[in-house]
Amino acid sequence: MVKITKRSALVNQYQHWFEYRFNWSSVILPCSYYGIRKESIKGFYFGIRTHTQTVVLCLLPSVENLYAAFSTSHKRYIKKAEASGVYCYTNHDRAGFIKFYNDFAKSKGLYTLDLKNLQQFEEDKWLYSYAVSGNQIVAAHSYMQDKKLGIVRLMESGSLRLDENFDPGKVAQANKLLHYFDIKYFKEKGFSEYDFGGWDNIPGLLEFKQSFGAMPIPIYNYLSFSYFFRKESGKIYQSVKQRLLTAL
Repeated sequence: MVKITKRSALVNQYQHWFEYRFNWSSVILPCSYYGIRKESIKGFYFGIRTHTQTVVLCLLPSVENLYAAFSTSHKRYIKKAEASGVYCYTNHDRAGFIKFYNDFAKSKGLYTLDLKNLQQFEEDKWLYSYAVSGNQIVAAHSYMQDKKLGIVRLMESGSLRLDENFDPGKVAQANKLLHYFDIKYFKEKGFSEYDFGGWDNIPGLLEFKQSFGAMPIPIYNYLSFSYFFRKESGKIYQSVKQRLLTAL
């Protein structure tokens, strides 16, 4: 289980991933359990229970068999990236990843990451990977790891494909190579599941994840009432704030 504590001046929020363990604090405090692989709670649950899906690649087959399941275009892009000298690496440099990712997120109108908030997370549960072309990072991924359960989940992915100074085709090639590098890396580290995350009805996203040989699986989320209401009130606040800023 990965546990994330979001500290607050009033009451901390507790977010758990991949495994459910009952305790009375889950009933009273703002607690959540995400990405549960099977329905852990039978019958009544004092809170909100939702059912959704994620997309998972099983890492048990050999690297050769995993690669064979990639789409033809992915294999072509990977070979081109390797031939052009793109190389990949990993580290735990949270600040470095955030700087790269936030520049990408702003160009896409996505949420940005806050280093102060992320510093509350256990560093050894997170890993960052990069694809470098020349001397420039062109793609980067962040991962949440549960070594005990053998699950690694892709959390954020950013690239320079929207940067007019870079060829978007070559950036796409580097990003495919980075996915391949990551899959091999986590397999070698003993992980059994590579979780691409959900797709939220975004056109083409499910097909992209399946093109690596991954398949949708059902998952369950459990939210205490206090967590659910704080989460929803936060969404309302951000929506109202955005509308007010737009109107000014």
